[in-house]
Amino acid sequence: MSFVNTHAGGRGEQLEDAHTLRQWLRAVGHPDDAVSDADAATAREFRDALQTLLLAHSQKEAAPPECVARAEARIARIADGAPLRAVTTRFATTLVPVREGVWGAFGAILAAVAELDRAGMWQRIKACRNEVCHEGFLDRSRNASALYHGPGCASMVSMRAYRQRKKGSQ
Repeated sequence: MSFVNTHAGGRGEQLEDAHTLRQWLRAVGHPDDAVSDADAATAREFRDALQTLLLAHSQKEAAPPECVARAEARIARIADGAPLRAVTTRFATTLVPVREGVWGAFGAILAAVAELDRAGMWQRIKACRNEVCHEGFLDRSRNASALYHGPGCASMVSMRAYRQRKKGSQ
């Protein structure tokens, strides 16, 4: 989820340009000194597409169908450039990126999504519904109904709605 959270919780953009992308790649074990600003733009596009799907997990109306379709198309386009290879051992089959660097990192993210789906957890990975947050989180609620990554965001949204109602009644 660290990738989805590179622009969440009001921390600002962490994939702003080649320099910041290079820093993030080093931090996650996919160093690439040859990244460009275009790679950073692709990373932001990929992250935003994943975030759209995670918002759709939290509630259907959070991400309209046309937005979800665009996000799925973007992810498919990025997946074409980040091929994966199935590695089978006597213990398990895992997907590993074929490429290195930024595209290897994208492949590793796609492999992690596939693993979450295979484990039945993908639908429980959500983005916080607080419009100023959208932090990715694992919904651990019994009925998979969590909408916010924590009580602070839930409180902020409730207070915002209260103020809107109060403002509307005046």
